[in-house]
This record gives sequence, C-alpha cells and structure tokens, in this order.
Amino acid sequence: MLTEKALEQYRQSDELMILPMGGFGEIGMNMTLFGYKETWFIVDAGVQFCDVTTIGAEVTIQDLDLLKEFKDRISAIFVTHGHEDHIGAIEYVVGILPVPVYASPFVCELIKLKASEFGAQNRPDLIPVSPGATVDVGPMTVGFVRVTHSIPDSHALVIDTPVGKVVYSGDFKIDPAPLDGQHFDKQTLKTLGDQGVRLLLADSTNAMVPGRTSSEQEVIQNLMEIVKQIEGRVIISLFASNVYRVRALIEMAHACGRRVALVGRSLGIYQQAAERAFKLLPPENMVDPHHINRVVDSKIMVLCTGSQAEPRSALYRASNMDHPDLRIKEGDTVILSSRIIPGNEKAIGRMTNNLVRLGAHVINEKMAKVHASGHAYRDELRELLELVRPQTFVPIHGEYAFMRSHAELAESCGVNDVRVLENGDLFAVDETDSTVLKQFPLNFHFVDGPLVGDAEQLRLSERKRIAWSGVIAANLKATRGRKKWIIKLDVQSVGIPILQEGLMDRVADYALEQVEALPLMASAPDMETCLVMAIRSFFRREMDKKPVVLPFVEIKEP
Repeated sequence: MLTEKALEQYRQSDELMILPMGGFGEIGMNMTLFGYKETWFIVDAGVQFCDVTTIGAEVTIQDLDLLKEFKDRISAIFVTHGHEDHIGAIEYVVGILPVPVYASPFVCELIKLKASEFGAQNRPDLIPVSPGATVDVGPMTVGFVRVTHSIPDSHALVIDTPVGKVVYSGDFKIDPAPLDGQHFDKQTLKTLGDQGVRLLLADSTNAMVPGRTSSEQEVIQNLMEIVKQIEGRVIISLFASNVYRVRALIEMAHACGRRVALVGRSLGIYQQAAERAFKLLPPENMVDPHHINRVVDSKIMVLCTGSQAEPRSALYRASNMDHPDLRIKEGDTVILSSRIIPGNEKAIGRMTNNLVRLGAHVINEKMAKVHASGHAYRDELRELLELVRPQTFVPIHGEYAFMRSHAELAESCGVNDVRVLENGDLFAVDETDSTVLKQFPLNFHFVDGPLVGDAEQLRLSERKRIAWSGVIAANLKATRGRKKWIIKLDVQSVGIPILQEGLMDRVADYALEQVEALPLMASAPDMETCLVMAIRSFFRREMDKKPVVLPFVEIKEP
C-alpha cells in the first residue's frame, strides 16, 4: 500500500505524478489520479460490470482503501462524460473523499437523477462547467474542451501543470456531423499543439480498427430508410445514454407518422437529464408504455433498453414474454441499434432466437448500418496525435492489446516517448523526461447491493466455489461410548448433481467410517476437520468436485 513515507518522498518531487486506478489494460472502471507535490485530483470514477468470475457482485470499483490514503490531498473530481464506466463509482468515492465534482450540466443532472432514482447514500457536491471553463487546483489548472462521443456534453481535459500542458482525451470520436450540432473542437487542440503539449493521454478502445467511424447522421438516415419500409410495429433497442440518437429517432418517428413509447427506466432517466440540462421540451408524439397495444401497429415505434440482453432489461424480458407492457408478436421488426459488447454474444444470440420464435424480424449492425461507434477508429486517433503533437504519449481506456496498438500508432506519428501503463503504475513526468517510479498492487472493491468491500470481505471466492461445486451440510451428533463412538450423521446437499441413486447415503457412510475411526479423546474441532476432509475426498474421487462443506458437530458425554 501507499504509505505516508512514500507520499512524503513523492511530495518533494518537482515531477507531475499520474496514478492509473482503473481503465488501463481493461474496459471500464476508469479513474486516473494526477498530483503535483501536495495537490492531487481525480479524473473520472467509473464502474466495471461484473461477469461470471465475480458471482454475487454487480460492479467492480476502484481500490477505496488506497484512495483513503489520499484523503487529505485530493481536492476535486473532474468528469469527462456521463457513461457509467466514468461516473458509476462517484457515490462511493465521495463517501470517503467529500470533494467537489466538476462536470458538464448534463452529467450533473444525470448524477442527481440517478442518485434519487437508486437511493445513493452519498450525494456529491456537483459544480457544472462548460467548454472553455477552467478550474484552478493548486499549482495546476484544468480546462474543458468539447469532443464528440456517443453521449452529449463530452469533454477532453487540458491540464496546465508546472511541467507543461497535459491533454486527457476522455472517450471520443471525430464526428463530422454530430446530431446536436456541437462539433469536435479541433481548433483548440491544434492551438494547444502549436503551443506545445508535454503529454497526451488518449482513448484506445478502437485503436485496432482501421479507417474512421460512421457519423450519427448516417445512422439515422439508414434507420429512416429501413423504418419507411416497415408496415408493422418498429422496436428499436439501443443504449439509453445515446440521448441524441433517441431524440433523432423520436423526430424520425414523427416524420413517418408514428408515435413513440420509451420502455426501460434508464431511457427515461437520460432523457429527463437532457431535458433539464439543455432546456429541451418533451416531445409531443409520445405514448405511455402501458398503452402500446392501443396504438395501430403501423403507427407506433418502441424505443427500449436491452440491446446487450441484460437480464432485467426491457427487450430481454419481452423476448421471454415477461414484460408487462411490451409483448412481441408476429410482424414486429426489432432493430438492435448497438454493437455487441464482447462477452455478450451468447446472451444476445439467445435473445434474438427467442424474438424470432415469437414472430419478430430482427435486424442488427451486421445486416445494416444501424449503429456507429462512439470511439475513434485508427485514422481519427492519428488525426488527434497530429493535432496535439505531444512530447510524450500514454494510451488509455482499453485492453492491453488495444493500448499497445495505439502506442505503435503514436510512434509511427513521430512521438519519441511512448509509455504503455497499467493500473497501479505511478508515472512521473518532468519537463523533459518520464518514468514509472513504482507499481502499487491494487485491491479492487466490489458492490453487492448495499454491500461494498474487497473480494475477501464479500467472500467472492467462496461464492464461486459454491456456484461451481455446491454445498454439503453435515450434521453430526456423537456420544463417547466405553470403547467406541456412538454417532448419528445426517448429510444434506445444495447444488450437488444427484445422478447416482443412493449417492448421499454413500457419502454419509464413507464420512461416518472415517469419523468412527477417531480416538475417543477426539474433540469437536477434530471431528469437524475429519468430516470436511472425508466428504471432500469422496466428491473429488467420485465427481471431481470440491464442494463447500459445512460441518456441525455436537458431542455428548455419557
């Protein structure tokens, strides 16, 4: 862990310190700490959604114990945009670091709405900022520069430091025709490049994808052509955070003579945040989700969550005939207006099959251009490098292979000092040089409903064992006889495959045989150990399983 002594050592340095806490070598959980002497601040505080390797937990967040060691030094949190992998952990971070959060008006409204909707325990001190705004943080100044992404009000950060200017791209693409008309600010970035940029940290998500991303305008035009040819109901599933695509689809539906129902709680939250932040009027052609079936099929468009087949999402539930308002029927056209996030392929495939079984025609991004990535492809990454022309480059936001590919691109653009960092690397930059000073092991935390703790505290390994191998409860009552034990043993199982008749009787007989062989002076702990070893040995031999064994032993004296 980072000790007071280590902090004291780095506090005396004239170097800018950068500590990645998440998002380096992985997708999600983005957080980077910047520090100069006594002053530190955080950029982004996101979550990473858990998979089957973390059974029982919902999301992974940063090492809160390490953050606590910065409690008296961190003075602010700066947010680049409003995706969950950048804002989802803010409520947990401000619980231990009660510092102001600087974010765009849209992100501020989004955080407030989510806090109210989901009952967040810690409400951050939100300070809205706009493009061009600057915030002084000790000897550093943080400025906001508009970029385009798949969510409104996205920004790069320009950090003026004693060692030079640092540009932190955040998530971005260079969209020539953004739906909100707010263009990527190339001129400001070019001016910064002309002045000299000491360090650039940039999004690596699509560093291995050649070419340029499609524009959102192109996606809407393609969707318009598809929808105009459909006579039945149109159901479009997309990311709720893509606010302006949702807004454009509502306008498109109006042009096609269709009314719109928003199905999925998060869609409503993001639209409400946009209406508050941008003073947008609610659309007039909306239908209450409860009344979808009252509208003629050719006059309705449903926008819903669930493009990734999330278990509680609207489209997923509809595919299982489990949604109270959205019931799939013959003649429906379902458009998945999103990419398939790696790891979700099987779930989306199952959902698609269910939709087709119910009579729907399904269109995805492989069949038509119905989605555009929010992350720059390789040619756009090259353009950013050529605009900024940094002395040092650090790829961020991506798996290690993505970051390595981005690093190679930077080298081909003439950047001499390119560093690929990982979470926990303490990176130091002065006016001419850069180096990794130390690697801190990070103990990520997990959220399980109201519970927040590390893997050991939440017993994640134990939960995984239970899920894979089941549980055996062994209740043993023993009496010491004159020459031998008098024992009664009851064995019950949960999650153990019972493919052989009399399996549990055989387990009990084997365990009983081992316990009865113990000497009469054996204690209850001795019997518990013997029970556990015997039962595990049996299942390892018979089924190649290692179940969790819960022994309950009671010894009665004669």
